[in-house]
Amino acid sequence: MGFWKQIGIGFNGYFKALNLLFTRGFFKYMFFPLLLNILIFSVGLSFIVDLADLASDSFVNWIHLSEGDFWGAGTLSVISKGLVSFIVYVLFLFIFVYFGGYLIIIILSPVFSIVSEKTEHVLTNHAYDYPFSFKQLLKDIVRGIGIALRNVSYETVIMVAVFIGGVILSLISWVGVIFMFFVSAYFYGFSYMDYSNERYKKNIKESVRFTRKYKWVAIVNGSMFALVLFIPYIGAALSAFVSIVSVIAATASMVEIRKIEESQINGSV
Repeated sequence: MGFWKQIGIGFNGYFKALNLLFTRGFFKYMFFPLLLNILIFSVGLSFIVDLADLASDSFVNWIHLSEGDFWGAGTLSVISKGLVSFIVYVLFLFIFVYFGGYLIIIILSPVFSIVSEKTEHVLTNHAYDYPFSFKQLLKDIVRGIGIALRNVSYETVIMVAVFIGGVILSLISWVGVIFMFFVSAYFYGFSYMDYSNERYKKNIKESVRFTRKYKWVAIVNGSMFALVLFIPYIGAALSAFVSIVSVIAATASMVEIRKIEESQINGSV
């Protein structure tokens, strides 16, 4: 399947997702990202504030600035605390942009599994009916978490390699940022598409081969989620909601791919 065909399938998946979200009862699943955002806001904000205060106080005490008796020591102490706190916030934002998406995927994995299955049922008119099984749901959740951990590991290795290469070649620029965006989008899309591959009885190796074959579908599917994560301040909150849409879009794309593959097989018989 060509580049433009895959791009079209990916974008068409999002159009179908938005339609399903508001017409077929999927909007209620937005309640789960809302709960997650409340949890992140209440627990995460308190944690980062405490961490910033601890880091700034430790730094000032380490250089004995709080004990200084020279003129301007108090002002310098306040400035130092503010600078250290700012660095902690920036590092937290950087880490969350790269890894927070997988935290969302892991926490919401049970919801994604259900949403993906329901999406396929709606789009295929139950042509591929998968009876509900708690055991199967548990397997889907464990696999979803495993895929997320695998992908974040690979992405981390690639990110470190790009960074080291950039330092050596003095090429840290927008090129590296854009490249890492596509890498992130691919792995996010992989995570969302794998819920369908699990139902199709593909093992992880088969799922990896499948996603590589349809890599541009995966990139388009994961790009919206990756892009929203880069929005300062509100990206984390919005990405949790976008993740539901991305799961629906990925499943819609997988349904389309499966139809194409089956028609090719039937046409060659």
